[in-house]
Amino acid sequence: MEGAVSHTALSEPSGQGKPTCQYIDLLAERRLSSDLRWAIREWKSVGDYKYGNHLTRKEIFDHVLQSDRVQHTISQLVEGGKDQEVLINEVQEILEQMGHTQDISVIRQFAFVLPKIMKRIYGKVMINEEGIEKLRSTLVETPVVLLPTHRSYADFLLVSYIAYHFNLPLPVIAAGMDFMSMAVIGDKLRGSGAFYIRRSFMDNTLYWAVFQEYVQTIVECTGAPLEFFLEGTRSRSGKSLPPKIGLLGCVSECWLRGRLPDLAIVPISISYERTLEEKLYAYELLGVPKPKESTSGLLKATSILKENYGDIYITVGDAVSVREFLEPRVDRHLNVATPSHLAPLSRTELNACESLGYHMLRKIQQGVVTSVWNVMCIHLQRVLSTGQWSLPFDTLVQETVWLIDLLKRIGAVISVEGGVKESVERCLEIHREVARLGEDGRVHIQCLHNHSLAATNGKKMSLKGKSLINAVTEQVLQHYINKVIHLLIRPGLLSLALKSLELTSQHTTTLEKLKSRFEFLRSLYGYDFIFEKNAEGRDFMEGLSVMTWCGEVSVVQDHVHLVQGGGRFMKTLLNVLSPFVLAYFCTARTLASQEWVDNGELVAASQLAVEKCLTPGSGQYSALSLDSIRHALRALARMGAATRTTGEDGKVRLKPVVQLVSSIVEVLGHLIHSQPLKHKL
Repeated sequence: MEGAVSHTALSEPSGQGKPTCQYIDLLAERRLSSDLRWAIREWKSVGDYKYGNHLTRKEIFDHVLQSDRVQHTISQLVEGGKDQEVLINEVQEILEQMGHTQDISVIRQFAFVLPKIMKRIYGKVMINEEGIEKLRSTLVETPVVLLPTHRSYADFLLVSYIAYHFNLPLPVIAAGMDFMSMAVIGDKLRGSGAFYIRRSFMDNTLYWAVFQEYVQTIVECTGAPLEFFLEGTRSRSGKSLPPKIGLLGCVSECWLRGRLPDLAIVPISISYERTLEEKLYAYELLGVPKPKESTSGLLKATSILKENYGDIYITVGDAVSVREFLEPRVDRHLNVATPSHLAPLSRTELNACESLGYHMLRKIQQGVVTSVWNVMCIHLQRVLSTGQWSLPFDTLVQETVWLIDLLKRIGAVISVEGGVKESVERCLEIHREVARLGEDGRVHIQCLHNHSLAATNGKKMSLKGKSLINAVTEQVLQHYINKVIHLLIRPGLLSLALKSLELTSQHTTTLEKLKSRFEFLRSLYGYDFIFEKNAEGRDFMEGLSVMTWCGEVSVVQDHVHLVQGGGRFMKTLLNVLSPFVLAYFCTARTLASQEWVDNGELVAASQLAVEKCLTPGSGQYSALSLDSIRHALRALARMGAATRTTGEDGKVRLKPVVQLVSSIVEVLGHLIHSQPLKHKL
């Protein structure tokens, strides 16, 4: 098979019961032969859905317009006084704006250009070959939905490129309107299979009906794989975002209403060694609005062609059956005979779809390949927490070796080329803007703040210059730490629970009390980190098992105590989570201070409160992230710590429930005000 020149075997943890995973380099063959010849080769997909029909763009439009759902919606609106002809024209306009095409000539253009770009900026683009062949088999038997991670603009066409490379059916891709407005590029993306949808349209019944019918026509009638990003938007932080269930519910409805016997959802984990937008994301999280997508902006970004962005690892996971996942959670027979437009998804069905969304995000996380750089950043951030901006190279290598060994044993798949020392040197070369090895044998962390980037569209940053010097660098480091934080969050929350209960080697606590505190913290951080629904007990046991295995705690007759001589891993976990603790503490305390009219003002005030708590050398400047502050507010509202009311002026007011907020502040405050951890270099 073309592209199978370079093979890499990544050994997964022996305790996971998984075989060694073989990856091949998609660029290996491209470096040896003509890109033009490869792009214009005879191409035919192998793996088409056996019951699929090839529908033209016009046939899809006609099918949507004539569907019972759209016709019923038009009738309802006509009864409300709308003109039928105007509504039909509106449907046609929506479809023209939304509709995709799949022009092989456009796809060949991308097949020619993309390898040239990737060969310039990436070392290797690795993919698990076994996952591709499993996907091909699945595509033949059932309609398929592809769910890739969304961490970079590069995600958008990567899956299509893979399909072209392996002669798989080309996906139809859900894309935001931002891309459609890009001159030339918008049409090219449409020609490669993108269909454009508005960011918000739930209050527009006609648009919602057309959208649902369009998506379901693709899935049910054409058999083409549908691709969309479950998180809805790029994750600037590097962590998984809570799932958006609009599209997921829409495709699940095909099975829930009995129109398909099953539907397969395939997780695709894309792991970038270096993120194209790393500094842009840091500024966005600190309050600088993102630049509008435009072709001119894309052309200005050609400077990236001079940079080395390391490797990409792509893991195509095993398909998840919608039928097998949802069947135990819903009574499908209640509505299976009712037309979809007369039986919207019930609350139970929506909850089941949300559970499916969280389950798929966990599957995506399990396919992530961790870079040595992700591990290094954990220690680099810890160095900043001591007030230093450099450390001996040998110390960094030793700490990285220790943490890599530990992470592998608890489930991480880590790409190490040669020895760890060689990998650390390679990472420092790729990420030399963030940290570089000096002639003095020390690794020097760099100040990344750029004053020219601190204002966009005339809006200046509200943060002080001194804060930005630390914040931008720490935000970039946090971005890479967050890519591995899903492996650390359960033992991490257990560590926070242990610390908040003032556990020592002399004092014990009961399992029941520890579990209660763990579940409280899990609920509090439920928007910042991904936890499957109704899995509190399983998550607690996972965290406890890791901490027990690492020699941090022991359990005797339902009592837990710290193991004397342990603490190294626990200190690392507490350092990793300290910015999140500070962000939530300051947000809760700000919320408790008064009644708030504007949510934006509350977010800004919370960020200011975080800034006031920071001192150089705290290693917590990533707590200034607006993402974490917004997640904290959502969590506090969900936990009943605030009530929302709409005044006579139409403004929404957020009123703190003082007793509950105070109890949360007290727990977090104990974690904040304990002695900072110091590490001798």
